[in-house]
Amino acid sequence: MTTCRFFKIQELVDKATYDKFGDKAWMFFRPEALEALDDLRSFFGVPITVNNWHEGGSFQYRGFRPRSCTVGAEYSQHRLGNAFDCDIAGITADEARKRILDKQDDLKLMYITRLEDDVNWLHFDLANVAHDGIQVIKP
Repeated sequence: MTTCRFFKIQELVDKATYDKFGDKAWMFFRPEALEALDDLRSFFGVPITVNNWHEGGSFQYRGFRPRSCTVGAEYSQHRLGNAFDCDIAGITADEARKRILDKQDDLKLMYITRLEDDVNWLHFDLANVAHDGIQVIKP
């Protein structure tokens, strides 16, 4: 079973999914997506927040989104365990995107294929798309 070095499963799934599956919820993520998230944490060297519902926060659908979730697009990469929306401590989303795009040849970023632009969080995913570098997509 693949897990993360820097993240607990509660930070990556919603409350209902965690309540139903507990630590087995790791199965909803591609190993490369989890590695990309850990590598992004290493790249920035500061804490990253995905979900915080387990600490009383309001975020619970910024990692895996179950079929019952009405947040986001029906065919979102989140539903495939292949995308994360993040807040990076002390760094704006615009600055994070800029740093990633400026250093996209860094091996810590090798799985990221897309970033979402014009949002105040960092969305990245590993969509299976033809690309020459990381694509920047509109919400």
